Amino acid sequence: MVLESMINPKNAEDKPWHVFIISIIYTFVAVFFAYFLFPSQASILSVALVTIIFVPFFQKLFTLEEKKEDMAAHKQLKGNLFSRHSKIIYVFSAFFLGVIIAMSFIFIFFSESNLFSLQADTIRGFSGAATQEGNFWRFFTNNTQVMVLVYILSLLFGAGSVFVLSWNASVIAVYAGSFAKSFVEQGIAPGLAYIYGVPLGLGSILLHGIPEIAAYFIAGLAGGILSVGIIREKLGSRNFHLILKDSFILLITAEVLIFIAALIEAV
Repeated sequence: MVLESMINPKNAEDKPWHVFIISIIYTFVAVFFAYFLFPSQASILSVALVTIIFVPFFQKLFTLEEKKEDMAAHKQLKGNLFSRHSKIIYVFSAFFLGVIIAMSFIFIFFSESNLFSLQADTIRGFSGAATQEGNFWRFFTNNTQVMVLVYILSLLFGAGSVFVLSWNASVIAVYAGSFAKSFVEQGIAPGLAYIYGVPLGLGSILLHGIPEIAAYFIAGLAGGILSVGIIREKLGSRNFHLILKDSFILLITAEVLIFIAALIEAV
C-alpha cells in the first residue's frame, strides 16, 4: 500500500510526526475525491475514505502491539501495561490531530455547504443538549456509548475504530473552524483567522477533550490487541490470558477517563 511505502508501521511509533504529516496529506486527498465523486454525500464519504486509507496501517500497528504482549508474557519485555503501549497513543494522537488540521483548513478556505453538513448538524445537536439539565450523566452516557462502540469495532474489525476516531476528528475540525470563520466574518483575513481561530476553538474543549479522546484511543487499543490476540493466540493459553486481562484493564482505564471528562465538561 502507498501509505506503508511512505511510513513503515514499525517505525511510526518512534516518529509520530511522520504520521501527523501523512494524515494531513491523505485527509486532503480523501476530501477531494469525496467531493468530486459524490458531493452531496461528501461529509460522510470523506470520513469513510480516510478510514479506508488508514485501517491497514493501524491494523499492522495493533499486530505489533500484540507482539509486545507476547514478549511481556515471556518476560522478554520490561515495563508495565501502559509503558508498553504508550507509543501507539502518540501515533493515534498524531493521526487525530492531522485530520483535524486538514479538515479545519478545508472548512475555512473551501466554503461548500454540503462538504461538512453532517458534522455541522452534529455540533448543533450538542449545543442544544448542553442547555438542558443533567449534563453530567448525558455526557457520561453518550461518551461511554462512543467508547464502547470504538472497543467493539476494534474487536470485531481490528482497526475498525479508525472510522469513529476520524468522524470525531471531523466534528472537532468543524467546531474549531467555526471559531476561525467568526473572525473572517469580522473582516479578518482568512489565513490569520485560521492561525488564531483554530487553536482558540481547540483550546475551548481542551480540558475535557484530552481525557475523552484519550479514552477513545485506549479503547481502540484494547479492542485492537484483543482482536489480534484471538486470531494469533490459542484460547486458554498464558499469552491469551495476559492479552485478555490487559484489554480489560485498558477498557476500565478508558471508562475512568470518560468519567473525568464528563465531570469537567459538566462543570
